[in-house]
Amino acid sequence: MITSLVKRLMVLTPYRISRRRENRFDATHSCLPHLRELGYVPHLIIDGGAHLGAFAEAAHAAFPEAEIHLIEPQPACQAPLETLTRQRGWVFHACALSDHTGTVRMACDVKPSTGAYVATTGEATVDVPAATIDSLFGARLTFEHHALLKLDLQGHELRALRGAEASLPKIDVALVEVSFFQQGAPTIPEIVSFFDEKGFDLFDIVGLAGRTRDGRLRQGDFVFVRRGSLLSADNSWV
Repeated sequence: MITSLVKRLMVLTPYRISRRRENRFDATHSCLPHLRELGYVPHLIIDGGAHLGAFAEAAHAAFPEAEIHLIEPQPACQAPLETLTRQRGWVFHACALSDHTGTVRMACDVKPSTGAYVATTGEATVDVPAATIDSLFGARLTFEHHALLKLDLQGHELRALRGAEASLPKIDVALVEVSFFQQGAPTIPEIVSFFDEKGFDLFDIVGLAGRTRDGRLRQGDFVFVRRGSLLSADNSWV
């Protein structure tokens, strides 16, 4: 009981106590209520690479009024996500996001995995349906949705973004996983340049994860905001 009380009190302070190296990746979900505090309220959230719905749950807690779409191609995740979306009233799309519609080959396990990815070699284990963001949302997405796009696609993020030409102008915030040195994944300059060309600015870096043996950064989550949107309006230095 004392431990629980101390934890609740610590939440009210700017300090954290940890027995080991801080997991900076934990900041990803906590950025959502911060965006709400800044006045951002999306009416539609696209969770690309939903896995088992942890991000969607965090997004729902921060933005309970938003329409939430979960996109996940892993066959092992399908039943849990169908149950979750049925309970929550969300929408589940059992497909991979890419730059084309049809099918893609994935390397994935028989159990849900956070490391499943679209393969480019013979290591793929299963063919899954593929869709573009435009094919799923382009016809119905409006500027009034102030949409939030989250992509955690294990190196396939840029391919998915290239399938969102019609949708990106109607998206206010994009939360995208980036890799610092993963072979085959788009580089950070490539991701930043893409968003710059599409009218977005890098707004925040909300999650960083290093490898366990030496702490070298290997992945992070970058937040991009569309120029001219609410979050980009305040450029005061203080």
